[in-house]
Amino acid sequence: MADIGWARSRGDRAEGQGLRRGAWYRVVETPPKEYVVLDVHHVEVRIPKGDLEIRNERPNGWSVVREPHLVCPGCHSRTVVPEGKKEAKCHECGRTYPIDWKDAS
Repeated sequence: MADIGWARSRGDRAEGQGLRRGAWYRVVETPPKEYVVLDVHHVEVRIPKGDLEIRNERPNGWSVVREPHLVCPGCHSRTVVPEGKKEAKCHECGRTYPIDWKDAS
């Protein structure tokens, strides 16, 4: 199945509906309405578009939740790394990804 897009929470409202801060979720449906349908751990969840950051391509770098707390783009595991590192290896899935420090919220 081709990816339609990827989305993550832009605030507490989407997190209140089961999204983890910093984690990206696969978009499974984009109806011509004010919401999108996401695959949240194999459950389809409708989230208002205004509560999400949406992109076309799958993220390929760590999301910075709160410096230095990161979320793996592959398995959504969380880790802490020293600020300023350019990449980090995930202790859970074993893959290495660049760190997107400009992503810090």
